[in-house]
Amino acid sequence: MERSPPRILVVEDETHICTLLQRVLRGDGYDVQTCPSGELALEFLKQQPFDLLIVDIRLPGMTGIELLRRLRRVGSTIRVIVITGHASVETAIQALRGEAFDYLVKPFALNELREVVRQAIETRSIVAPRPDVVYWQDLVVNLTARRVWVGEREVRLTHTEFELLACLAGEMGSVVPIEKLIEVVWHSAEVNRQSICTLRSYIRRLRRKLGDDANHPRFIWNIWGVGYQFGR
Repeated sequence: MERSPPRILVVEDETHICTLLQRVLRGDGYDVQTCPSGELALEFLKQQPFDLLIVDIRLPGMTGIELLRRLRRVGSTIRVIVITGHASVETAIQALRGEAFDYLVKPFALNELREVVRQAIETRSIVAPRPDVVYWQDLVVNLTARRVWVGEREVRLTHTEFELLACLAGEMGSVVPIEKLIEVVWHSAEVNRQSICTLRSYIRRLRRKLGDDANHPRFIWNIWGVGYQFGR
């Protein structure tokens, strides 16, 4: 028996954006429906099942964030991608606190859209509905979406840099031993001069990108001879 394609509901009041998203995502093999408001989206979702919701933050009447929160209050675990025209950490945190999977900033590249949709669809059965978000001062780390912000600035990290930060942030306030960082980030149990130098090099790179000062740290503390600590 042929398997039915994943179903996506796009909630967007700008007709040309609706048409574009529908064309692109249908071309990728998804079953895509559209509607112009949050109120209508709730009716759609009552009548038929969807695998993913793509919703603009600015809608007439009910906003995209309000729609997301209403869905979570009634126990819906549908994956949600939020679209915003305002690239600020406030809107990002609003979306992620409301349990969105991720967000896109207009104008976004179609390849970026495709990749976020693919991740949301492929991982929907293995990731918990609520993203794991860590806050320390003005630093925000979303462990599910793999995105990092310092104040208003989104910080672009390499895969290894993010894994290192995630390992530290996941144990915020605790000292993470050097041995554990090397094992978790580099999948190696061998701790020697080379592996320790590599770790220190990545810590320096991570601090530089975060705007952290090793002499007067705000985010990452060096506990000499033991390991590193994120937050206090």
